Amino acid sequence: MPILKTLTRGRRWRVTVPLTLLLGFLAWQGLRYWWYRGYSRGTRTGIVRKVSLKGPPYCKFTSVEMVLSGLLPGAAPEVWNFSLDDDKSPLLEKLRTVERSGARITVEYRQDLHKWWACADTEYFAVGVE
Repeated sequence: MPILKTLTRGRRWRVTVPLTLLLGFLAWQGLRYWWYRGYSRGTRTGIVRKVSLKGPPYCKFTSVEMVLSGLLPGAAPEVWNFSLDDDKSPLLEKLRTVERSGARITVEYRQDLHKWWACADTEYFAVGVE
């Protein structure tokens, strides 16, 4: 009987240790998501130059380039890249309309640092348009 108890104890550790490590990893990633999502918020004003759909087939995202206004004459324009959380968002249609017209627009954004959960190659996400 002592051999059976030893084997049972060994099997319990084989399940408990990996499960504990997995739960610890998931808790760490959840805390990291909570900490970095919405790191900063703000607005930027400029002219939308390009709206495009990017990414591999399994992970498409909408990328937008905006030329910021208010720069010194003769200076190279500053291009700001941001993404949308949802490709079916009403913001997408507004951005495409503004892109065609060439009008200035103010975009409200959220900055997510170290975003492992998103496909986009930028850390800025549009949340509204003024």
